Parts: sequence; C-alpha cells; structure tokens
Amino acid sequence: MYSFPKQLRITNDTQLQELFASGKSLSFDGIILKYINKKKVFKIGFSAPKRLHRSAVTRNLIKRRMRESFRLQQQLLGPSFSGIGYFIYNNEKVKSSQEIYAAFTHLLMNWKNSGT
Repeated sequence: MYSFPKQLRITNDTQLQELFASGKSLSFDGIILKYINKKKVFKIGFSAPKRLHRSAVTRNLIKRRMRESFRLQQQLLGPSFSGIGYFIYNNEKVKSSQEIYAAFTHLLMNWKNSGT
C-alpha cells in the first residue's frame, strides 16, 4: 500500500501560517491550491473541511483520492521543482477519482507554470 512519506508532508505550523498569510492560490473544479514557490524544499498537504463534510469517513475518502491523484501526477512538476502547496477540497459533492485526477492535472500544470 502506498503511504504519504513524511518528507513530503507539511509538518511545521509556521510553514502553514506563512502559506496562508502570503501564499498565492489557484482554483479549479472545487479544489483550491494555496502555494509558495520561493522555498528550497518541496512540501504538500491536503484537507477537506469539516464544515462541508461532517463525516470523517467522507473527509478521509476525499483526502485519500487527492493524495493518490497527486502521487500519480507528481512527475508533471519535475524532479527539481520546489515549493510548498496545500490542496483544499472546497466542494460539497464528493467527486469521483477521475474528476479529482483531471482537476489535479490542471492545478499542477498551472502551479508549475506560475513559477516561471
């Protein structure tokens, strides 16, 4: 089973605070990407807000689908890409894996192109 390695996770609260205070954002199909490109490390995080999805089972399903979509497409960013990104699922409807995959394709390509 695939796990989300700790070296890719946002584990520092100050990184999250900086991300939400001064980061830029992209949005596509109900998924918001908050990001900062000026970092030397590559870290990401995922969330599904409790106010939209009351059930923990649903929130975990959404986050699992987002992590898997990212894992399958992280090569779009390239091996030397650096930055901090945080994906927020901001849609009341639970989308299929294919719909989330398509949204991630769009978001990752735009994130890569925003740094140039």
